[in-house]
Amino acid sequence: MSRSDGATGSGIGQVKESKKRILIIEDDREMRFLLKDFIEEQDGFEVEEVRDGSEAFPKLMAKDFDLIITDIRMPGLSGLDIIPGLKNLQPGVSIIAITAFGSEEIQRKVLARGAHAYLEKPVSLARLRSLIEDLIEREKTV
Repeated sequence: MSRSDGATGSGIGQVKESKKRILIIEDDREMRFLLKDFIEEQDGFEVEEVRDGSEAFPKLMAKDFDLIITDIRMPGLSGLDIIPGLKNLQPGVSIIAITAFGSEEIQRKVLARGAHAYLEKPVSLARLRSLIEDLIEREKTV
């Protein structure tokens, strides 16, 4: 299969490896841009961000993402509501769910609906980086 992005493989040392796409779904503007800036500082990621699930679905229909980071509590559709739809549109995508209103019950529901990881706010950026790396690496082996 040929690729139009010029990438020839996925080895660590390859110069033309394509950037991994990450979508952030977060209603809080400051948190959304903090996450976006933090991830963009890491090498090899293209980051897009939206305010809520209704903005996310058109993006997911237009292009593939390698990872989605979604807030749980948002106006309109919650993260719990949209996770199954995200997985339906892009079955192979990894999802990290974040919330400021966490509990064991919420964590259980999030993971049961298809998220791969769950973080409570305030988010540890070191933990987030580790999760992103692990999930992107997992995707390469699937």
